[in-house]
Amino acid sequence: MGTALLHGLIGLAVLLVLWPTRSAAARFLRSWGVANPTEAQAEHAVRYLRHRRLLYPPLFLLVPSAGAGISSLLRLPEPADNFLAPVIVALLIAEAVAALRPVRGPRVAALTRRRWRDLVPRWAIGLLLGFAGAAALLAGVGLTARSWALRAVAAEGHTHEHRAGIAQPVEVVVLVGAVLGLAAVLGVVRLAVRRGSVADPVADAALRTRSARVAVGIGMAWQAWMVNIAFNRLVTLSGLTHRRGDGPGWLALVPPSGLVNVALLLVAVVGWIWVANASGRVPYVAAAEPRR
Repeated sequence: MGTALLHGLIGLAVLLVLWPTRSAAARFLRSWGVANPTEAQAEHAVRYLRHRRLLYPPLFLLVPSAGAGISSLLRLPEPADNFLAPVIVALLIAEAVAALRPVRGPRVAALTRRRWRDLVPRWAIGLLLGFAGAAALLAGVGLTARSWALRAVAAEGHTHEHRAGIAQPVEVVVLVGAVLGLAAVLGVVRLAVRRGSVADPVADAALRTRSARVAVGIGMAWQAWMVNIAFNRLVTLSGLTHRRGDGPGWLALVPPSGLVNVALLLVAVVGWIWVANASGRVPYVAAAEPRR
């Protein structure tokens, strides 16, 4: 309960610090390629940002509690870093829920068909899919050693906690988490591509692009977290085979987790920041500018 309350207070603090005003919304639009935002465009951006940020306090409060309940139900351990994952999940849910809201104001038909490549760089989708694929691959590899690991801890004098830890379906959780996370991110991107356009094409293009890119950036962080969990599981199994002197031979090749996890975190954070923040010209927004 204390952790959930802390997350809720953090969400409230983030809301207060990032509460959108017209001036802040105008700066926000300029950063996403709108050269000279009008009052109407700034007001549209204010509504867009408020719809998302008002969700932060309740989601930051509820997600940790829901996560703890699911972990208890499935008899999973508390994650080593139980702060990052709830924040990532809360941010992704906020984007997904806000993207599902109906478009307000007059709607117009787009003259050209939008594609996801118009909103999100190919490298970002490639990195997202790479993380998801790595998580699934590592989890699948771990599953191949699961039966050996269960026999190994049953045959020796391991503690009950150690046996319970090895018996936990970590690989299955990673697979489910990777699939659900990827589905949520790609769903937000699809909504950003397909939802109806408002009468202001420039502001619409900027906010549409921002929605898709932020979701992909958050998804990178989530998938990197899944890779981290799956890799740490292999490190645990590798330690078990070193102590016993048997087991699958490939487990001896698993490197220590320290440098791998640091490199993974660095790539995910840099990718998230790079894709989710624009500074100046955005091609899709520039294309929506009226011709002079």
